[in-house]
Amino acid sequence: MLLNWKLHLFAAIIIFIAELIGVRKISILVFMPILYAIIIGGFISYPKFKILSIKDMDDASSIFPIALSLLLVKIGLGVGPNLSMLMESGGTLFFQTIGHFLGIVLLALPVAMLLGLGRESIGGSYSLGREIHVAIIAEKYGLNSAEGRGVMGVFICGTMLGAMFCGIFMSVFVKMDIFHPFALALGAGTGSISMSAAMMSVILDTYPQYSKQIEMYTGASNILVNVLNVYAALFVTLPLARVMYKFLDKFRPSSKNADDMVESIEGEK
Repeated sequence: MLLNWKLHLFAAIIIFIAELIGVRKISILVFMPILYAIIIGGFISYPKFKILSIKDMDDASSIFPIALSLLLVKIGLGVGPNLSMLMESGGTLFFQTIGHFLGIVLLALPVAMLLGLGRESIGGSYSLGREIHVAIIAEKYGLNSAEGRGVMGVFICGTMLGAMFCGIFMSVFVKMDIFHPFALALGAGTGSISMSAAMMSVILDTYPQYSKQIEMYTGASNILVNVLNVYAALFVTLPLARVMYKFLDKFRPSSKNADDMVESIEGEK
């Protein structure tokens, strides 16, 4: 896969184009280079165009976890210089992360199963489906598994629509005027640069007098969520999602349970 020159060439071209376009802001909407990269990549990988083969796509899936491991190292290296900033926030940031970790699973997984999803609901609801979460599922199950399809679906939708949704969502809370701007800034830390930037821009437009504090709290929250997400996803939310899925799946037709069990065994292998 490392000798697949076509993949590396297309990746370099896509990166160049995406970075050339850069970050674009329209009102409360923030468009990041990763959005352009996904759109261009989706276009050239469309099977009918025959630009990339199935083997090329399989090679790309194999490279993906390696590339994401570099991102995890980068996030880890960014913790040390910001430890003092994290400590200054006391326990507030840690309480914020509890809701971020558990709220997603407890709310999203039952809804996903009610909509008829199988094991895709585990990958799609155990986290916000950002880069580190894709890497965890890719390592444990593989991106071609049901869990892999679930997390990739959330990752793509979150990249394309997440910033827009978060910007609109935050504007509603700002208009309600019931939360302190620092609390809103803490809530804007989701572990996603594009989503956090969209929400932070809305808060800054409303409370420009607190710009430094808002940027500090949002940045600290984002860093903490990114760091703790790795461990929380591995040891808390993913196991919890699996347990909840097995329990709720008992109330579905037996044929569905059997299909999921067979696919789960194959995925574990």
